[in-house]
Amino acid sequence: MRGRFIVLEGVDGTGKTTLAKRLADLVGDAVVTSEPTSGRIGSALRSGELGDIPPAAEALLFAADRAIHTAEIEKVLESGRWVVCDRYMGSTVAYQSASMGEDADIEWLIGMQKNAVIEPDATFLLDMDPEESLRRVDSRGEDKSRFEKLDFLRDVREGYLRLAERFGYCVIDASKDRDAVFADVLEALREKGLYASE
Repeated sequence: MRGRFIVLEGVDGTGKTTLAKRLADLVGDAVVTSEPTSGRIGSALRSGELGDIPPAAEALLFAADRAIHTAEIEKVLESGRWVVCDRYMGSTVAYQSASMGEDADIEWLIGMQKNAVIEPDATFLLDMDPEESLRRVDSRGEDKSRFEKLDFLRDVREGYLRLAERFGYCVIDASKDRDAVFADVLEALREKGLYASE
């Protein structure tokens, strides 16, 4: 039996990483993964070693990293295991459209990934006011990435919400405490017939 593919989207600080681990622990035999990956392309994107490149070039690199990642995900799903992925296609569209601003071509951002993605069984958008998400990031004491600026994240959030409406993402209020967010996600998985509690 094929495994389930669950994707978590949202700006930094919304609890995606914590939620991914909790879901994997609940399911048992699950793989937690994230994007950009730790592969050669993903690592270069994470580290910033590519320097200041045009948003369109960066989007293509994210799509290339995802194409490799998707092939790996497919193998895991075929083995019957679940995959919980922290960021997927939606992140590229939301972040790169915000980077491109008024010049953003949403259809191009979606279309150029057509052969680099597989359809998740469920995509959850962990939604939160960017002011609160940045407060959470600050509380971790980590260096902020170049994406973690308030006005930029507001544009990213709007992009995510448009994608949620278009593709049927399940929008979760991530401003709630972690247990409440986890409960909301489990309830949505039950409603979709993807998880049945014992």
